[in-house]
Amino acid sequence: MTIDGILTSDNGDELRLARDRATLEAARRALEAEGFYAYGTVDDQNRWTVAVDDEAGRVDVRIGDDGLEVTLWASSPGLYADEENEWRRRARERLARITLGNIARGILEPHQTATWDEVDQGVAVTTTYELPFTRAEDIGHFVRERLPEIDQLLTDIERRLA
Repeated sequence: MTIDGILTSDNGDELRLARDRATLEAARRALEAEGFYAYGTVDDQNRWTVAVDDEAGRVDVRIGDDGLEVTLWASSPGLYADEENEWRRRARERLARITLGNIARGILEPHQTATWDEVDQGVAVTTTYELPFTRAEDIGHFVRERLPEIDQLLTDIERRLA
């Protein structure tokens, strides 16, 4: 009997999290083998996630619809932090939030997003890929190759905002 065969409304979340955790263990090991500090956690939607926080960007790996969902993201804190006039800084941030949607529609692919991060007070970008479960052992290498792309995307968007 599989875990899915014994899910009930009382134990469904716990068993799903346990199943996802076991499935994502190979991805966590692959990320660590590539030199990343990878750890498991439960995200804000109660999904088991393998996360990486690296100076080049952040990564979340979850169970997707048909494989492993790999989301790379980065943010640029304080885009206008050097602006001394608070009113002017807030006006520039507001203009950036308005303009960001147009920039995103013009240059981003369907698997990419760009938003204004209220906490960091700057641009945040994500790129999401779905890899087959059979590629779990390749995720470390895949992420290492793709992280520079997320940094370049962030740089390109900020350049357009400037």
